[in-house]
Amino acid sequence: MTDRPQSAVMERRYRLTGYSDREGEALLQLRSFDSPARVKRAVAALAVWWGAAFLSLFIPVAHFLLVPGFLMFGLVTFVRRLKTSAVVVKARGICPDCGAEQDLDILGSWSESRDVTCRQCHRSLRLTAA
Repeated sequence: MTDRPQSAVMERRYRLTGYSDREGEALLQLRSFDSPARVKRAVAALAVWWGAAFLSLFIPVAHFLLVPGFLMFGLVTFVRRLKTSAVVVKARGICPDCGAEQDLDILGSWSESRDVTCRQCHRSLRLTAA
């Protein structure tokens, strides 16, 4: 039996484009998960939300909405975490429009292209594979 890491952090470079013809560059740190790690994350999230549903049983009147809401949100979170193979841990890039170097607000599950907003000039930017 080999010991595989449950999650690995890797750095990748991406292209950042905006309104101008210039291109910026972004460096993302992605944490990827293998299948057992995805299942473990999904079950942990399900346990948290179903635990909240159980505790909500003891809140008069509010439990009519809270319990079904937490149960459904637990299932949605479970499915989303099973499908998530990588999450962004850290993202830093240079805006092609204003030239500002900044942390990018794209933490969470990752897809190969994403829209972000520059914190300096507030323009919409597109993050794509290099």
